[in-house]
Amino acid sequence: MHKKLLFLILAIVLVVASVIVSIVIICKSGSKRPNPEESENTTEQDTIEETTQSEQTQPEPDTTAAPNTEEEDTSAPDTPISLPANSDAHKSANFGNVLFIGDSRTVGLRDYADLGAADVFAENGLNIFRLFKDAVNVPGKGQITLENLLLSNQYDKIYVMLGINEIGYNLDKVIEKFGHAIDKLQNYQPNTTIYIQANLMIQKSRSDRDSIYNNANMRYLNDHMAAFGDGIKRIFIDVNPLFGDGAGNLAPQYACDDFHLIGVYYTVWADWIWETTCQ
Repeated sequence: MHKKLLFLILAIVLVVASVIVSIVIICKSGSKRPNPEESENTTEQDTIEETTQSEQTQPEPDTTAAPNTEEEDTSAPDTPISLPANSDAHKSANFGNVLFIGDSRTVGLRDYADLGAADVFAENGLNIFRLFKDAVNVPGKGQITLENLLLSNQYDKIYVMLGINEIGYNLDKVIEKFGHAIDKLQNYQPNTTIYIQANLMIQKSRSDRDSIYNNANMRYLNDHMAAFGDGIKRIFIDVNPLFGDGAGNLAPQYACDDFHLIGVYYTVWADWIWETTCQ
């Protein structure tokens, strides 16, 4: 009788233990179940960006703004553009309620030209993928994202030049991302006129030897960026004829390196923008 009772108790203990083990296994497997919200929180634009950046084949160039010193180039066949006699003659000083967006070339405009009361959202190395992510130090506004800058100010004109830091990526993805950025700017500022600036070309000596940073790729970018212009609220402008060598390259007499103007010529560029878009 005692043996039967002992066996019954042992059987009950085994059943209870089996149930407990099963519950533990189910709970552990349930805790590893993927969260649908976590697996689906990657947007289409993030996917485009990650894919594009993974396809970069060469590091970005050193896009540091040029020093404000004029270099002599005795081999240059053409006479450099003459500069205004004094800073009071700079028409670009009349810029008012406008915003400049760009990389180190635009940093050069900010540092070496008189842009009047214009806001400048620019940083060395800035590219289209970081445009709405990075906070940038805007003079008079402090460290601020482009979104917050657009929400807190209403601009009459916005000037955009981006592309040199993206030229090592898949160019079609860059162009697609650029188009989305222009749409986003217009959504934030529906009453503004957006001026899409052609990227400055590259010096021939660099372009001829570089399979990535060359003027064939730059022309491809510029031509497709021009297609986003409508001639009304989105206008494409191209300063390259002003600083070109006549053969589609950045002329050496205006350049301090492969990509940037000598500092004093940023004033000429800024005045050209004002004369082209504000008169």
